[in-house]
Amino acid sequence: MRRRRSRGETSETGSRPLSRLVPDADVEPALRSVARRGGRLAAWSVVLASPLVTLLALILLRPTPSAAPSADERSERDPRGWAEMYVRAWLSVSRDDPASLETFYPPGMKSQRAVGSQVPVDLATLTATSPSTGVWSVVVAVNLLTQQPEGKRIAKLVCVQVSMLESPAEPGAYVAAALPSPVACPATLGSADLAYPETAELTGPIGQSVLGFLTAYLAGQGSLDRYTAPGTSLAPTAPAPYVAVQLSSLRTHEKFEPGQAARPLDGTATRLAESMGVRELKDLGHIITNAGQGGASIVDTLRAKASSLAQQQLAAQKAGSSIRSDRMDMPVAVMGLAFIGFLAFPCIYTLLGG
Repeated sequence: MRRRRSRGETSETGSRPLSRLVPDADVEPALRSVARRGGRLAAWSVVLASPLVTLLALILLRPTPSAAPSADERSERDPRGWAEMYVRAWLSVSRDDPASLETFYPPGMKSQRAVGSQVPVDLATLTATSPSTGVWSVVVAVNLLTQQPEGKRIAKLVCVQVSMLESPAEPGAYVAAALPSPVACPATLGSADLAYPETAELTGPIGQSVLGFLTAYLAGQGSLDRYTAPGTSLAPTAPAPYVAVQLSSLRTHEKFEPGQAARPLDGTATRLAESMGVRELKDLGHIITNAGQGGASIVDTLRAKASSLAQQQLAAQKAGSSIRSDRMDMPVAVMGLAFIGFLAFPCIYTLLGG
């Protein structure tokens, strides 16, 4: 018979069911051990995830070099060329050929000009603005030859404003909204203030050296070796664009006494090197000094070469910086993985070692 327990009796197996099933196991220490291991695993997971997430963010969020814009993206979509053709047709139209204007301005007009009475030579767009979508205002400058009653032609500069409409259904298709309107051309500024305040004699040694260099370079008369520094390779322009060269004025940065040899003063090479940012030009001082009367004529050439050399150095520095940045990616990634391994080692060792 099964004996019933009273309410006061306590069942040992009821109070400790796991001990009844596994009598030899110490349940509470096992639970505490599992909890400790779980807590350590969670803590180490957070520690390991932090640098991993940081490294991943650095890789994913690294700015990529922007691609150079294409020619189509750089060019503005405006009716500059269309407006210039319209102005050319408007200035060239005559009573014998009125249809040439209808391509740009369908209503057309009846011109009373005689053929060849005015000829547009050069056209250039000054401004192109769009006050609203599909509406353009273009100002074109024209070098115009007009025929006088006595038969002579004189040139004058005129500016005209053109109103153009763009088709919303077909972008890039334009039509003139009205005939061109003459407007005032932009004002011309005063004479430029050159950085060469001194005037040199044209018949002196400096003037003769400059004239000889230009004559040899542009007209092909004479040798350039006399006017260039040793080791400088400069070929004359071929074919020669001019038959002769005449020197009308000569201005210099330094003040030369009358009859002074055409040789740059002391410090010219140093000042040139400092202004161009190229230290190598300081070593060319003795070359300029030893160039004789042709020394002054090579300063401009050296200035141009210095500018080219400075641009090459800047491009090389940018390329080197890009290469060094790319080379640093792998070491940074390896260091990140090594750091993660260093942090993960105690966790793995603890989990495996128990």
